[in-house]
Amino acid sequence: MVLKEDYYSKLSHDFHAAYNTQVIVSSGFITMYGIFQKRDDQNTLIPMLKRYYKSYGNYPKNLCGDSGYGIYANYEFLNKNNIGNYLKFNSWNGEASGKRPKLFFIDNNGFKCLNGITGEYIFTKSHPRYVDSKFYIFNGCNNCNYSYKCKEFLKDKSQDFRKAELSIKYETYKDEARKNLLSPDGIEIRINRSIQVEGTYGQIKQNMNYTRFRRRGITNVECEFMLECLGVNIRKLFKIIEDSKLIKKSYWNRPQDLQNESFPVVKPKEKKMSRK
Repeated sequence: MVLKEDYYSKLSHDFHAAYNTQVIVSSGFITMYGIFQKRDDQNTLIPMLKRYYKSYGNYPKNLCGDSGYGIYANYEFLNKNNIGNYLKFNSWNGEASGKRPKLFFIDNNGFKCLNGITGEYIFTKSHPRYVDSKFYIFNGCNNCNYSYKCKEFLKDKSQDFRKAELSIKYETYKDEARKNLLSPDGIEIRINRSIQVEGTYGQIKQNMNYTRFRRRGITNVECEFMLECLGVNIRKLFKIIEDSKLIKKSYWNRPQDLQNESFPVVKPKEKKMSRK
C-alpha cells in the first residue's frame, strides 16, 4: 500500500505494510472498530455495519459518513436495513462548491438535463457501472445556455449532444441523502460527525501518541487497535464520572431557527450574438 508519508524517510510514494482503520462513533464513544487491508473506504462500510449488528442486535438509527463511502452498494444496504441515509456521495464537494453541480434530474419519463431536455435511452456496447444503469443521450447542446457548465470537463465540446450513464435507483438514493444532509437535522448530524469521529482520531493520534501499529498480521493488529479504542472509551468514561455534565448525546445542537442549506444554482449563460 502506498502511504501518504513514510515514517522513516518522511518521503511519499513508498510501499509499506499498512492497514485501513475504521470506527463507528455514537455520543462520543467508539461503538465499533475495524481493521481492513483496503486502500479505499467504500468497501469497509457494510462489513462494519454487519459487525455492529452482530454485537448489538440492531443497526444504527442513522448513519452519516464522508463522500468516500457514497457508492451504490452502500446506499442500497442502508435502504434495505432502514438506516437513516445521511451518507455523502462522491460528487458532494463538487455540488457544494458549485464547481461540479448536478446536471441530470429524475423525470417522469426518465431523466432531464438542466435545460429541461428529456434524455433518450440508447443501446451501447459499453459495460454499465451498475446493474440497473442505462445510457442516455441529450440533444440540442449547441443551443443550450447551460452547455458551458455541462460540457466543462469534456474533451470534445463541439458535439450537439451529451451522453451520460445514469441509474434511477442510484440517483434516488443520492437525492434522499442530499435532502437529508441539507436539512437542519442533517446539518446537526454532519457537524457532530466531524466533531466526534475526527475528534476520536485526534485523541488517538495526538493526545495518546498512537500513530503506528507495533504488531504484524491483521489479527494481531486488530487486537492492538481494539485495546486502543477501549482506552479511548475508558478515558472518556472516567472524565464523565468526574463531571456528569460531560455526558452529551450531541456535541453541537442546532439553533431553533436553522434553515435548510442549499447548493449553488447553475445560472444560464447567454450566448453572445455575432455581428456582421
